[in-house]
Amino acid sequence: MAAPVPKPVRLGDLVVDVSARRCALHGVEIPLRAKEFDLLAVLAERVGKAVSRETLMAEVWDENWFGPTKTLDVTMAGLRRRLTEAVQAGGGPVRLPEITTLRGHGYRLERQPDPVD
Repeated sequence: MAAPVPKPVRLGDLVVDVSARRCALHGVEIPLRAKEFDLLAVLAERVGKAVSRETLMAEVWDENWFGPTKTLDVTMAGLRRRLTEAVQAGGGPVRLPEITTLRGHGYRLERQPDPVD
């Protein structure tokens, strides 16, 4: 029996489709590097929850990674930059989830409030 295909995660105006490895803002695909997408996917699966640096390193790189954890910081900076560039290119108002840095622990992808009509 095949594993169920995960549904795309909608975070405000951002959609993360793990099974297709696509990330889009208002339907326009954001070109992410492989590790940037993997990092976003792990955070999107746990939206609203704190994710430790150790968990991110194990799930995005792998448990046997022996390099510096600064790699995580550099990849996060790249992910944030690409998301910001996509927002700026869109030109209109955008609801984009914030990625909060949790000093001494890791990161959290914030939930988006429901739109007010």
